[in-house]
Amino acid sequence: MNILVFSDTHLYLPFDQKKFNFLKKIISESGQVIINGDFFDGYMNKFDEFCKSSWNKLFPLLKDRKTVYIYGNHDQKKFIDKRVNLFSEIREERYRIKINKKNYIFEHGHKTRPAHDIMFTNINWQIKHIGMILVHFIRNFLVNTFGNLTILLLFKPRNKISKKMIDKFYKPQENEVYFIGHNHFGEIDLKNHFVSTGAILHGFAQYLTINSTSGKITLHEEWYK
Repeated sequence: MNILVFSDTHLYLPFDQKKFNFLKKIISESGQVIINGDFFDGYMNKFDEFCKSSWNKLFPLLKDRKTVYIYGNHDQKKFIDKRVNLFSEIREERYRIKINKKNYIFEHGHKTRPAHDIMFTNINWQIKHIGMILVHFIRNFLVNTFGNLTILLLFKPRNKISKKMIDKFYKPQENEVYFIGHNHFGEIDLKNHFVSTGAILHGFAQYLTINSTSGKITLHEEWYK
């Protein structure tokens, strides 16, 4: 059985049919799902709007695969109500599984690389909402204009920061691997006990599959336009 791991889909309105089709496909092909944070974007739309939108057609698929849901900085626990049960079986800030004598530890990553939205708590939701609209617009333009180069230049350096922070604060044991979302750039670096789950955003997807028997981790990359 393959475990699908993805993060940073930042689902918001207006509804994106192409992204929906892509997510439906990879979820349907998996045996279990781990969402490593920022599933929806709580700064773009309220959770009520998200739950009532066409994105809710993914909920039965996710529930059927006993989805583990890790809270991120854009979908913090305080943004969400009990309807999270409609698409997840387990909800945690951090989740751990053991496969083939290795401990795989999942957390979104905003605790290892601080997020501006959490740091600046004095800024109200409306201002953050406007800011995120601009951020998504600019990033979408850059990715569609310059392709993978934008992702490489904007997001890859974030992984270097997270690796240092994990090493400093968590001091990983030899049999531990930390799976981090948040950085929007997928990478497998087992030498440093580090895996970044990438993002599914702006027409470009990076996500992981883990073989539930061998523990082999595979990074997938593709455009879904």
